[in-house]
Amino acid sequence: MIRTEIQALRAFAVSAVVLFHLWPNRLPGGYIGVDVFFVISGFLITSHLLRSQEKGRLSLADFWAKRARRLLPAAYLVLVVTAIGTLLWVPKVQWQTFFLEIGAAAIYIENWELARNSVDYLAAQHAASPVQHYWTLSGEEQFYLIWPLLVLLAGWIAARSGADRRRMTAIILGLVTAVSLAFALWWTVASPETAYFITPARAWEFGLGAMLAFVPVVAGRDNLRAAVSWVTLAVLTASCFVLGPTTPMPGFAAVVVCVATAALIWAGNSAAAWSPTRIGDLRPVQWLGEISYSLYLWHWPLIILTPYALGVDHLGLVERLLVGAASVLLAAATKYWVEDPVRTHRRLVHHPGRSLAATGIAAVLLVGVSSAGWGYVEKQNREDAALAAEITEDAPRCFGAASRAPGAKDCPNPELDGVLIPTAAGVREDWPDFPGCDEQLLQRPLKGCAVGERAPGRPHIAVIGDSHSRVLMSSLETLADRGMLSAELFWGSGCSWTAGEPYVKTTEFKDQCRSLKKDLGAKLEKNATDYDFVMTTAWSKLITGPKPERVKAVKDAWKPVLKQGVPVVAVRDNPTSGETREDQPACVEEAGVARANEECSLDRKKSYDSIFDPFGPAARQSKNAHFIDLTRFYCDEDKCPAVIGGVNVYRDRDHISVTYAETLAPYIYRELRGFGLID
Repeated sequence: MIRTEIQALRAFAVSAVVLFHLWPNRLPGGYIGVDVFFVISGFLITSHLLRSQEKGRLSLADFWAKRARRLLPAAYLVLVVTAIGTLLWVPKVQWQTFFLEIGAAAIYIENWELARNSVDYLAAQHAASPVQHYWTLSGEEQFYLIWPLLVLLAGWIAARSGADRRRMTAIILGLVTAVSLAFALWWTVASPETAYFITPARAWEFGLGAMLAFVPVVAGRDNLRAAVSWVTLAVLTASCFVLGPTTPMPGFAAVVVCVATAALIWAGNSAAAWSPTRIGDLRPVQWLGEISYSLYLWHWPLIILTPYALGVDHLGLVERLLVGAASVLLAAATKYWVEDPVRTHRRLVHHPGRSLAATGIAAVLLVGVSSAGWGYVEKQNREDAALAAEITEDAPRCFGAASRAPGAKDCPNPELDGVLIPTAAGVREDWPDFPGCDEQLLQRPLKGCAVGERAPGRPHIAVIGDSHSRVLMSSLETLADRGMLSAELFWGSGCSWTAGEPYVKTTEFKDQCRSLKKDLGAKLEKNATDYDFVMTTAWSKLITGPKPERVKAVKDAWKPVLKQGVPVVAVRDNPTSGETREDQPACVEEAGVARANEECSLDRKKSYDSIFDPFGPAARQSKNAHFIDLTRFYCDEDKCPAVIGGVNVYRDRDHISVTYAETLAPYIYRELRGFGLID
């Protein structure tokens, strides 16, 4: 029997999520729709399991086969269409990320993939994939795998101990729910980025709905139930507007949302004339609840893929409305022509093995397609890397930064017309590779990641800062390979060399940065003279606060080093495309080499000049500190080209490619020599 109040609650939940994704600033807390879905699922599935348990007919094969028929056909259809859309419209630079997540979604581990990426500083900057909303389905499928096993375990314990089976089941599921809730409240503080996605921190939401399945159905008390319905509906509606992207989830706010959802389910359909039941029973509301699953599946791929298909950066009002309407139409078609026919197909219903076998085959095929898409780009990346190495080893005239050097002659070089190193598809892989460095910096006593051989008379330097300093190290590695210096790198994600609290928001990065700053500070306080000078740079936009405070934070970090007579050299940050566009490499790929600078150059004022860099003022105000400004190698008077001297300048929104960093090496050397720091 269909409970119309639950169908109405589904309609509310999917509407909240879809509107949030279409207009995130208008409905900042609309993401609570997924919490509502989790509680509903926990209640319905546990109710079904309890009925099967009471009849002595709880079969894992039947249960999992029924879940597969209900959920997977529509889910896999959307994944197939999304894969096709990716092939047709998405730049190859995005293929590896998109196909990796399509594969993860096909085997329902997308939530763990997103959790992994949420603490990967570079992966977190990738464009949103069209299947990342499958994280909720992944958590739900994992729940469906584990929950019936717990019910069977409870039945087994009850049979062995002589306890009441239903009561034992409630105890086991209740304990799991309580442990998950405790973990969620702790982990939401400890690592909010991963807590949002991982199943152990979300299981209690399903569990809360499950506990409701043990509560007897309420008869009568219509006025009380109507009042509870209105109050809880008001709480859920208010949450959609009051909560936002900074609200820790699934923490205490999620508890409020989930308890309100459970109370609304408990209240059921009140016969009171003033109950919201009359609204929930309206045919359009019920119909929206019926198609809610497919609507959830379709809306996000359309939101992500439509801009690629139309060749626009953002969706306007008309496009958003059309995406919403298309999502509803596709959801209805999928519900009636895919979901229902497969779910009720006689050959599948009476043969659970066929449902499970079909699921396995479909998953393997989808993973195969995803692997092929990922592998195609990986193969191309290897070929591009080999070509880049061949070209850069014997760099042609005017290659990269050389084309903008003072006194550069006969530039641009016609031989570089049509050249793009690295390619748009491979530029994301053009990242400094210092094997074992990240792990080494977590060890104590602290030791930097070394390049070049230390030798008498050869300058030995420390490079300190965030990922931009890591890219700077690539320039210095080029000099080290020529025997001009040796260096040690001390870096952390978002960890600029400043005094005080780290500016990065991600909890894991912040903790690592605190540790690095503390131990590096102690090391430099005692032994800064181990280095001939120290170099630093950082993503300036990440250093926040009033400008004088930013400068002071930089100077305070430098003081222990300068006090010992060790010079500091700061390098001005590079332009960042985030102020102009989110995905610079994708723009270059879509435009092609010939039109890349015409269509993808950055606005210098927005992407460079308007971003305050505290290193310049700090260097000018500090004795024995120096400042390197490489602006001429990035920008013209008004624009900062995307391609310079045949080199693809940007690997993402704020990092330059290693290839371009290496071409900057001679000009960094020239500046260091001018400061008298290197021969």
